[in-house]
Amino acid sequence: MLKQLGLFLGILFILILTSPQGLGAGEIYQGTVSAVSDGDTITLLTKDYERIKVRFYGVDAPEKKQPGGAEAKAALVQLIDQRQVEVEEIDTDRYSRLVGLVRFKGELINLTLVQEGHAWLYPQYCKIKGVCADIAKAEKTAKNRGLGLWAKDNPIAPWRWRKGDR
Repeated sequence: MLKQLGLFLGILFILILTSPQGLGAGEIYQGTVSAVSDGDTITLLTKDYERIKVRFYGVDAPEKKQPGGAEAKAALVQLIDQRQVEVEEIDTDRYSRLVGLVRFKGELINLTLVQEGHAWLYPQYCKIKGVCADIAKAEKTAKNRGLGLWAKDNPIAPWRWRKGDR
């Protein structure tokens, strides 16, 4: 009996760790995108008129003044500005922004941004295996096809740009 309980708990633990939501999945927020700050940050207006700043989980788009920054923001505006989205809370960043997976009509917008060549996988912060593997694959495909920022010669990742590597 004790072996069976241990086996059950072990399997349960593995299922939790490999689930798309991981151990720390938080609340699900629904609302309208009321503003797009840049290629990976939005403001969500909930039905209770709460404004929530949301940073996209697992991806990093070019900074506003960085080459590709205006295009990344424009792409995000085109995809979800003033539309109803769902945000799955994953974390909170050092700027007190909710970090989450953003979905529009079931489509994971975090992934779409990378598929279209408007953002990179953010390997330092992307830790959910299934989601991050999909984003990494999408980045490789976009790069091979020369989409978006990959159409430019030697695009600089935003985390390097922020450190002054230009």
